[in-house]
Amino acid sequence: MTWHPAADHSTPEAIVVEQNRRVIGLSGWIVDAAIEAVSTGRFLQVLTPARTLITYPLELFIGQSGSSWVVRDDTGFRDGFTGVPMIWTGARFVPAPDRSAPPVDPVKPGKGTVEVHVATLHREADPQNIGSTADAVVHALTGSAPLGWGTAEPATQPWSTREITAHCRGRAPLPTHLVIVGNGALGTLTVERVDTGVLERLQVTGPPAGTVSQGAVDGLITDLAATARTVLVAVHPRRTGGLRSAAPCPPSLPYGILIGSDVVREQGAEHARAAPAVDIRLVGPPGRPACWCRLSGGGQAPYELLTEILHHFGLPRPADQRAP
Repeated sequence: MTWHPAADHSTPEAIVVEQNRRVIGLSGWIVDAAIEAVSTGRFLQVLTPARTLITYPLELFIGQSGSSWVVRDDTGFRDGFTGVPMIWTGARFVPAPDRSAPPVDPVKPGKGTVEVHVATLHREADPQNIGSTADAVVHALTGSAPLGWGTAEPATQPWSTREITAHCRGRAPLPTHLVIVGNGALGTLTVERVDTGVLERLQVTGPPAGTVSQGAVDGLITDLAATARTVLVAVHPRRTGGLRSAAPCPPSLPYGILIGSDVVREQGAEHARAAPAVDIRLVGPPGRPACWCRLSGGGQAPYELLTEILHHFGLPRPADQRAP
């Protein structure tokens, strides 16, 4: 069994990293511990007090890496996302038998922070503009450009798409995972080679939904119509300032999805207009339209509409985050 310097407990089944701070981010120590866990066939489990808040990059990392967030409170241990009670087996934390998640408190409509997910497929083997999508998204949400980037939190490098592109190029063909930060925005940028080019995936959480105008959203989807493959705009009900607490809550509520011009061109504008959405608009350059589908305002649940729209265009559903 390999020991890792960030581990407070190391067993044949898990590396447990215990953190007692009020706010926990995606530090280099946690990333390294997760890599060690995966390479040795173990789980990474981050253990914190119930009062701890985690950053959006750490939230995404835990959900996407197969790790877990374990919270200690007066009653014992529980999953930091779902609230399911957990027990220590002597080797790792597991859900307690015959126990279920507590009920989720209702969320007031319109509350929460804006969240944007963008997938961009660069057809060229050596793209020159990695990070320009993040520029557009952060500016639309906050009114200013991103401030910095890095391989972990805190992001220490001044914002520069040229330097980000060079960093990704230097790591190719290995994937690159970065943290980005703006004035009121926080997120991650992942770049990896795929069979059809280079895939750039951006996930950003921004300011409260009520502070982002409809004009800003409309301008963003128009700006990204010709370059993005998909853009999902959603609202997370409980995340504040890029941080979330260990209180069970519903997942992000989808507001709208942009289907990029490449997908629309492959299937035709009439097929796009037939999408099962509440409101459909073709946007972007003449002759190369993308399709913006609103998911709110109808009688059907936005989650169901999102699934139907993606099926309509033959696109996979984005991997859900850890039950948020």
